[in-house]
Amino acid sequence: MRIYLTEPVSFKLKEKLMDKFEIINDILKADIIISRNVVVDKYVIDNNKNLKIIAVHGTGYNMIDVCYAKSHGIIVFRTPFLNVNAVAELNIMLILNLLRNYDSVKESRILGDINFIGNEIKDKTIGIIGLGHIGIRTFEILHYGFLANVIGYNRTKRDIPNLKMVSLDTIYNESDIIVLAIALNDETLNMINIDAFKKMKKKPYIINSARGGLINNNDLLYALKNGLIKGIGIDTYNPEPIDLNDEILKYNTIVLPHIGANTNEALDDMGLRLYDNLMNVLNGKNIDDLL
Repeated sequence: MRIYLTEPVSFKLKEKLMDKFEIINDILKADIIISRNVVVDKYVIDNNKNLKIIAVHGTGYNMIDVCYAKSHGIIVFRTPFLNVNAVAELNIMLILNLLRNYDSVKESRILGDINFIGNEIKDKTIGIIGLGHIGIRTFEILHYGFLANVIGYNRTKRDIPNLKMVSLDTIYNESDIIVLAIALNDETLNMINIDAFKKMKKKPYIINSARGGLINNNDLLYALKNGLIKGIGIDTYNPEPIDLNDEILKYNTIVLPHIGANTNEALDDMGLRLYDNLMNVLNGKNIDDLL
């Protein structure tokens, strides 16, 4: 069987796949597509008559037209929640880099340069929007590790010790830092827009390692230009990759190329789970990760 695989995966997974399958670079001739960020839409499905399985290497699957695939008898599964710690730690990295002016200070050679006075996470109010696995892990690190005051918003009520549940408006009004850890769907598309930015009384930093579509790009540029926020750290943008001429890069931004899950540990865990799922599906067994 032929597998379409173009994105980075762990060596362990690639070694296992190469032992049993033919890896090709033509998505329209594959029996199996393994996707981290590759779009599998109606065009791909309609023009690939061999496609039997779509395996999502990760948790998010908004790049896959799942309903259309399933209507054509294609099996779709994902490998959820194995990159949780990796993405949560990336959120912390982005916060620290913004608070300590890393992008600017790294160029200085003046000992104790007083042009770069940073801030600490300790005692900051940090609002997390979305309290799934990544949101909760981010909370744990911030609260227990950095002694931050963390507040959270979730569409359904969660009972999490030491985490105060609040409204979205409270997140906007009271947060020094806002972390987006919510799924992208019709409800959350462009949720961080000009109305939200204008409610951010403390001019917070924004962290987005979830999905680029959560933030309205034009409104983000306005917010940066007019000082409605202090800066933004993002691992996801819409569209990806970001155009290097994008005007937001002129302001206090850290933009990463969607690497939140890129740790050896997370890639190994996701890769081995994906392989086990794939072999079980091919052998007619049930798996828990079907979409």
